[in-house]
Amino acid sequence: MCNPGFDDGYIPHMHRTTHKLATIALAIAGMGTPAIAQPVADKHTATAVKDYIFSYLVLDQPEKLSQEEMQTAMQGHFSNMTAMAEAGDLLIAGPLAEPRIDQTYRGIFVFSTDNIEKGKALFSTDPGVKAGVFKPEMYTIRCDEPLKELLRLEKEYEKRRLEDPEIPDAWVGRMFVLAIAPADAKFEHTDAVLIDATMDRIDDDTDEPRHLLWLDAINVDEAKSRFKPADLDQWSFYGWYGSPCVAELKDIS
Repeated sequence: MCNPGFDDGYIPHMHRTTHKLATIALAIAGMGTPAIAQPVADKHTATAVKDYIFSYLVLDQPEKLSQEEMQTAMQGHFSNMTAMAEAGDLLIAGPLAEPRIDQTYRGIFVFSTDNIEKGKALFSTDPGVKAGVFKPEMYTIRCDEPLKELLRLEKEYEKRRLEDPEIPDAWVGRMFVLAIAPADAKFEHTDAVLIDATMDRIDDDTDEPRHLLWLDAINVDEAKSRFKPADLDQWSFYGWYGSPCVAELKDIS
């Protein structure tokens, strides 16, 4: 029987393909959490604020699959992510890394849509979901960072790679840290914060709204150093491996 695992020492190197698709493929390579911020309600007042559908890829029952069934499901998973990326439906994807808030959380998807039903439909097209490898845990996230600009940033980066013979014919992602806390949690809002979002669980009215940060840090210790010590108890941190272009969001006004 085959069960997706994650090798903490593994750093994926991938042959040249579109930069975005390489980023998304990493979701499988790793499968085996100025001054004090204002209250969340006040933060999202700009006209650029947008909603997106976010989902964890949570292990379902992969142990029930044979090795051949698992291989087929994962091949389909790759192909389906390629299709969603080419269509502009999938903006961010990648495997979660240690430390994890929950060991069953293996990766994330962020869809460009703000429509819950469309988000569910996109997730359900995944052959890994159909085979029982993964199941969703879905949220609506809201932020004023222009996540759809990632499509442009990825294409521009890939174009530079294709035109520059000195750039290696391989793609290597990088580590980031995600941080989650109650919606009213405090933090130091510096350039280390790449994406500052609120998240609301879909289909679970008992779940409290949360704050989600993408941090420009390569490990949890570095991420924690960006917080005031008095605020750390409110936050949970986990690793995420993804596209370096996420770090470029802070340069977009």
